[in-house]
Amino acid sequence: MKRFFYFILWMLCFLFGIQPQNVQSEELIPYPDSLIKRKGTFSTALLKTMQFPAEWKDEADLFMADINKRTGLILHPTKCHSVLVVRKNLSLPAEAYSLTVKKEQILIEAAESRGMNYALTTLQQLILSHSDGMLPLLTIRDCPRFSYRGVMLDCSRHFWTLTDLKKTIEQMAFFKLNVLHLHLTDNQAWRLAMDKYPELAVKGTFYEDFPALSYKYYRKSELKELVSYAAVRGVEIVPEVDLPGHCLALLAGFPELSCNGGKFEAYPEEQEFEKRKRTTENMLCIGNPSTLTFAEDVINALIEIFPSPYIHLGGDEVNTGIWEQCAKCMDLYHKKGMKDLHELQDYFTKELSKMVRSKGKIMIGWDEINARSAASPEDMLTIWQKDGKEQQIKALKRGVPVIMCPKDPCYFDFGYARNPTRKVYEWNPIDERIPDWQHHLVKGGQACLWTEFVTTQDCVERLYYPRLCALAEVLWDRSSRKDWDDFRHRLHSFSSQLKKLDINYYKGDTLNRQWFDAENSYPELYLPARIETNIQSIKFYGPEYAFDGRYDTFFSSSFAVGRDNYFSIVLDYPVKIKGIKVLCDDSKDFLSSADLLVSEDGNAFRRVAAFDKQGQLETTLDDCLVKIIKIQVTDKHFCRLTIREIMLDISEN
Repeated sequence: MKRFFYFILWMLCFLFGIQPQNVQSEELIPYPDSLIKRKGTFSTALLKTMQFPAEWKDEADLFMADINKRTGLILHPTKCHSVLVVRKNLSLPAEAYSLTVKKEQILIEAAESRGMNYALTTLQQLILSHSDGMLPLLTIRDCPRFSYRGVMLDCSRHFWTLTDLKKTIEQMAFFKLNVLHLHLTDNQAWRLAMDKYPELAVKGTFYEDFPALSYKYYRKSELKELVSYAAVRGVEIVPEVDLPGHCLALLAGFPELSCNGGKFEAYPEEQEFEKRKRTTENMLCIGNPSTLTFAEDVINALIEIFPSPYIHLGGDEVNTGIWEQCAKCMDLYHKKGMKDLHELQDYFTKELSKMVRSKGKIMIGWDEINARSAASPEDMLTIWQKDGKEQQIKALKRGVPVIMCPKDPCYFDFGYARNPTRKVYEWNPIDERIPDWQHHLVKGGQACLWTEFVTTQDCVERLYYPRLCALAEVLWDRSSRKDWDDFRHRLHSFSSQLKKLDINYYKGDTLNRQWFDAENSYPELYLPARIETNIQSIKFYGPEYAFDGRYDTFFSSSFAVGRDNYFSIVLDYPVKIKGIKVLCDDSKDFLSSADLLVSEDGNAFRRVAAFDKQGQLETTLDDCLVKIIKIQVTDKHFCRLTIREIMLDISEN
């Protein structure tokens, strides 16, 4: 009996000694489904050869080039006896993979090249995070939660070169994001060159007063090159041509497709508002049969370039006022027995959907196309308005699949004050009210970066990262283990990898901000006072939030601010103040040309400080009496303004 007891004890000790531990301690983003570590290590010095299926050669060559560029390791392809072995395993789901690090070999299995790409990306992250060259022995089994994990980049308001776009694709692939949605047309520019209409891109990108910004568009050969570049990295490109609104640049080339004809001019964002022409008249004439003919030509041009099953045709923010005054549109309106002017857009939407389906593709539109149920289950929606919850419920009830990109938290043109990394990380793309049987209709999500006030690749990256790291994990991770503190720790450790990827990421203090629900909040001022300003605020983000004693709330302007704009706190009674500090959104929407003025009596003002170029202001006042604190903008800014808080250091005397 005693001998049996010792045998059992020995077996328990033996099993305990080799028992795999599922410890989330690796610097991986997104974190894999299952990671089991074992005792021991693998030396990356052994990593000299790679064996892979012949049909995955392009992806394998890319990995070997990337790992050499980023770590200096040199791998050579072999047909047998390799240290890194990639095998095809058709029993795995399409995007799934397994990765096993043994003492003298690394084994990867996947059903498709996509799974292989993800496995090799995970391996790259492991190698980069273990700078000592010793990888832990482990087994990873992994598969994404959503099939669509995307990024939308606005190429119309500002132009991004092929070099810029390729860099964006490389960075996306490193975080297993697999769709790049290119917003190619808008009021500001028509960036798509078309063989059938060679003058359209020329006229749609011409700005008489801004020659340096003119004539920037994508040739067919350039876009095909980009598609190939993305494909080998596992990234699909979805093109968008926005119709029937947001078409000012299109009408600059084809005024005959408008309701009123005449001359139209695209405008760059750099042009002052008062100098932009016919900005509200940017809709196509739905009553003109040539409009649908042109739309089909666009669809054919996109299909020739982009192999994606999806064609995005916009459909957002369409104003019906012009149609009401158009004889052709009203003739169609009456002929079809319509009761609402918006039905003209619904008619157009359904016609486009039929065209796209007839060519074996799927039409995507912004959620407005489903406002009156014009979208069908054979289409797909990108849901952007507000938090997207009601639009999601409505679409799924009708069986319409969706991609979630609500303004909060997926609009990355908003700074980190509004959509901080934590807010992105704690977002769930599927509303809790959605029944399980409808979950499959939520295909995934994407970040949206509109570029009215984004002019450089560095700024693109700073607005994407590290928020895209959070979104990548939200869209990948199938578990319910979401832990902000764990992710934040990994993100902090990941900074060295971001640097190696040459990503200009945001490093400010608003990463850890939690969700601020402005629509369902109301601010109370920190002291008895009133706010006076001539700066228009975004709905719900009113000026009172700049003086409510909280750092997690904020005031935000609708438009860029300029000379003569001001923002004042008028106290009910003078207060002795030792100092003033103004916190703006340091990631994007801050003041760089503005003065801080104070007044004791409300009549005479004196300048006490100025904002620096990074939007920071902090000054001492030596216990002076203050009745009014005024921020006076002194020059035009190419950004909105977000004030998180105006803080007063009040004297106790």
